[in-house]
Amino acid sequence: MNDLISSVFGDPYITLHCASGECLHKSEIPGYDAPQRRRFTTGNFLTIGAVFLVCGLVITWSVYSVGKSPLFSLSGSSGYTSGPDEHNPLSQNFTPATFSFKNVSYTLPNGAKVLNNIYGMASPGQCLAIMGGSGAGKTTLLDILAAKNKRGTVQGDVYVNGQVLAPSAYKKIVGFVDQEDHLIPTLTVYETVLNSALLRLPRSMSFNAKVSRVTEVLNELRILGIKDRVIGSNFDRGISGGEKRRVSIACELVTSPSILFLDEPTSGLDAYNAKNVVDSLVKLAKDFERTIVFTIHQPRSNIVSLFDKLTLLSEGDLIYSGDMINCNDYFGKNGHQCPLGYNIADYLIDITVDHKKIIPDTDVTREWEHFAVHRDEYNYQKVGDSSENGEELIRLNTKLPQLFEESSFGIELRREIQELADDPQELQLEQYMLKRASFPTQLSILSSRTFKNLYRNPKLLLTNYVLSLAVGLFCGFIYYDVSNDISGFQNRLGVFFFVLALFGFSSLTGLHSFAQERIIFIRERANNYYHPAAYYLSKMICDLLPLRVLPPVILLSIMYPLIGLTMEHNGFLKALAILVLFNLAIAIEVLIVGILIKDPGTSTIISVLILLFSLLFAGLFINSEDLKAQTKWLQWISLFHYAYEALAINEVRDLILREKKYGLSIEVPGAVILSTFGFNVSAFWNDIFYLVGWGCTFVVLGYVFLHYFTFERR
Repeated sequence: MNDLISSVFGDPYITLHCASGECLHKSEIPGYDAPQRRRFTTGNFLTIGAVFLVCGLVITWSVYSVGKSPLFSLSGSSGYTSGPDEHNPLSQNFTPATFSFKNVSYTLPNGAKVLNNIYGMASPGQCLAIMGGSGAGKTTLLDILAAKNKRGTVQGDVYVNGQVLAPSAYKKIVGFVDQEDHLIPTLTVYETVLNSALLRLPRSMSFNAKVSRVTEVLNELRILGIKDRVIGSNFDRGISGGEKRRVSIACELVTSPSILFLDEPTSGLDAYNAKNVVDSLVKLAKDFERTIVFTIHQPRSNIVSLFDKLTLLSEGDLIYSGDMINCNDYFGKNGHQCPLGYNIADYLIDITVDHKKIIPDTDVTREWEHFAVHRDEYNYQKVGDSSENGEELIRLNTKLPQLFEESSFGIELRREIQELADDPQELQLEQYMLKRASFPTQLSILSSRTFKNLYRNPKLLLTNYVLSLAVGLFCGFIYYDVSNDISGFQNRLGVFFFVLALFGFSSLTGLHSFAQERIIFIRERANNYYHPAAYYLSKMICDLLPLRVLPPVILLSIMYPLIGLTMEHNGFLKALAILVLFNLAIAIEVLIVGILIKDPGTSTIISVLILLFSLLFAGLFINSEDLKAQTKWLQWISLFHYAYEALAINEVRDLILREKKYGLSIEVPGAVILSTFGFNVSAFWNDIFYLVGWGCTFVVLGYVFLHYFTFERR
């Protein structure tokens, strides 16, 4: 009995020393009248109304802040006229750069060699195309030249005006456009490019100057006319594929990089849009002295004619590197004359791809006529026989890498690269070293961008609010005017368990949200848009406030008075605090799973298992006193346990439950039943502390995992 008293009052010095019949519960004293249920007062409703008002003010302030954010305050040109020092934004903060590389090799962790001593060169105003068949190493070479993180071993030298730059300085003067366009679908073209400008241009540069630069870039890429159209997605129609590609280029070009790398900029585009994209790149190179380097796979002849330089690869070996105009003559002199009317790009791919073909003993098809005439230019070997007529299966390996290595073109190119390295040109890097947007500015822009995304795609937001409203009304109807008896006790515990399960599994929506943004975050982080902490905090602010705080307020404000739950000792505010803390902590816990596991399906099933096991140890399905020592720790890490116990204590601890059966009236303190269920009735504030502690722990772990596990690996 003294243990029960201690658990109820929280004071071990309050004890009873009773002989038989001396100690009675107050309800057994003759003349005792059970307290009547307190109905909701005007003050109670004012409290709930005040909570609603505060939430409404927060929403209004958030919407206003988004509208006033510099990222969205303008829809296009601000009417700003550039001053003399800002007349041509594309020419500001820019140094023409001669780009060269030599002896570039790459070996995978398993020892396989992907690239073997590749070298090449491109000057300002030139476009260098990297070509080759599938698996030739084009993208791998481009990644290495752009200083991307690689899993294997990289060797070789990359020069800018003959200098080998430190990685931090090198990344500031180059831009990289990935093969896939990863853009936020709800933003407009203008907002997307302005986002890049505000985050990456020097903080000392005026806002109007940044807007002017964005407008100029859009105009040069011929997408200024669609600046107010949304990007769109697979489900919501937006701009075309070619326009998306030019938006991606604009996001990099707005920072005025000296060297721009692009991975297959024409991939997935029709012939017309592919030509437009390459035309834009050539114009940028010629008009603004950019050095453009890109990979491309079997372009049309009218696109090939635009190339200044060509680097041709075959299974990691260099077949040709030099002027595009000399390419046909070089291969013609070495026995590989491109037929008249044949696309030179297709022909080059044909002669560089490693083939396996059946060659008859007595005849050779027209396709392999060159092999029959120029057998000395090939390494070939018999790898099998045809079972039908004695035909040989021949594997052809051209000597083209060795031919170029020993040719005058290869020798001259290596000499030029070495001369430039021996006598490097001065490279002005001061303008690239200017500080970019501050951390608060990054946080403001990213938060505004995320709120804008929610505002323009409100399905998830509205679903959460409508669901909270509907569930609040449903629970209020099902448990309306709950009684103060044993069944009422059961109903109270039931509704708390249901609400916790609802919010727990609703947190799974965070997995889908982060899965959609993961690749965007990785690409933007690799291109130095912002610090990962700024992105993480913006996700916390924009996800937690509208999706994890407001839904519990809506649900509880409707359900609480309808059911008739306790308002004594600020019961409503305490219950609201418990639900909000639980919802925040469980959402971040699920987000951690999404950060660690890339695949959405796998992360979902893992999260569901975590929630189910946490739910199992909440205190309803198994009594904590029956847990063995080996499994007791599972209750300590269960967020459901702390929230469920705190809600039950807040509601039931001070209740006197009256049960009438067979003409008998039994009154039992709620604390007694809670203790019977294995709850510690004096652990309310302890549970609150653990909810806060676990929430803070998950916030820290989430950032650690985001910072160290979510980055670009190629």
